Amino acid sequence: VNSSSNIFQWAWDLIQGEPTSLVPVTRHMVLGLNSPSVECGVFAMAMMAIVPAHLMRSVGGGYDNESVAMTAMCSTFYFWVRSLRDDHSSWLGILTALAYFNMVAAWGGYVFVLNLIGLHAAALVAGGRFSTKVYRAYSLFYVIGTCLAIQIPVVGWAPLKSLEQLGPCAVFLGYQLLQVAEIVKGKKEMTRLEVLKLRVRIFAIAGVASIVLIMAVAPKGYFGPISSRVRGLFVQHTKTGNPLVDSVAEHQAASTRAYFQYLHHICSLAPIGYLMVMGNLSDSSSFLLVWGLAAYYFSHRMVRLILLTAPIGCALAGVAAGRLFAWCLRQWWDTHEASNGGQAAPKGDEAKRASSKAKKGKKASPTTSDS
Repeated sequence: VNSSSNIFQWAWDLIQGEPTSLVPVTRHMVLGLNSPSVECGVFAMAMMAIVPAHLMRSVGGGYDNESVAMTAMCSTFYFWVRSLRDDHSSWLGILTALAYFNMVAAWGGYVFVLNLIGLHAAALVAGGRFSTKVYRAYSLFYVIGTCLAIQIPVVGWAPLKSLEQLGPCAVFLGYQLLQVAEIVKGKKEMTRLEVLKLRVRIFAIAGVASIVLIMAVAPKGYFGPISSRVRGLFVQHTKTGNPLVDSVAEHQAASTRAYFQYLHHICSLAPIGYLMVMGNLSDSSSFLLVWGLAAYYFSHRMVRLILLTAPIGCALAGVAAGRLFAWCLRQWWDTHEASNGGQAAPKGDEAKRASSKAKKGKKASPTTSDS
């Protein structure tokens, strides 16, 4: 009841043009100015709702695979990023696998999703961010996701045989070797140099075994060829060898005009958000960097794939717009409180120091009976 009455009071104050009582709730509960993730999410959501690069392939009644697949792709990426938040989130790799299964059933673009997550997992290792959390999240995703994907008749054993899908498999096997090294490291007190030598020995043995295995199965035609559509992403679109791929205008390279036509001002805001993410890097946020680079490269090679830039473009542009909005709002509220004779809300460590001083003052002050 009290919460409801407060909400009505805040709404009435806003209608009357007196937002003073509205400031506390919007400042700390809704807009979260200390960490402007809410603002970034709201702006990204608003941009995603109107950007043509997304609408052209995801509207109801579009009767195209992408109309369903874009939601599945975004869900897969969301659960993957969420599984890397903290040590207790790695189990969400299971939900990542389920969303990936939906993606596999919806669109052949699941190859992009699989390789992008595998690329990010490899980038985490290259950046020195390998941990038990990352190992569990990726292992759960790959094992469950692959087991579900091979149940789709048109996919079959392609995740384990197709050359364009073996990269994430190699990353998965590399993760197992790294985890073995971590287990040995935990049992023995080893210096950083000793751990590096241990990893080199383990990977050398695994590399020799892999080469022998590949030489044994390759002559029998175990590995499938790279599809013409994938070849079109790395060679000139008129030389893929497939007349259908070579003749379709959507498979041509994208131009600057096409980017602005389908993304508009996101083209200006997304690079700013990209730099902001680079300044606040984590296991989860680094995925936005990998996704941004991959989406730009593939869309530049094939104009049809500009639809892949819509979600990441909106996310990065939302980071830029949301943080700018939060900063401007903070300045206005601080000025508003100062003009009313109040004090601006303390930030971060200042608030902690103020609260600790208040507690110490209460303990030091004598009670009425003592005096």
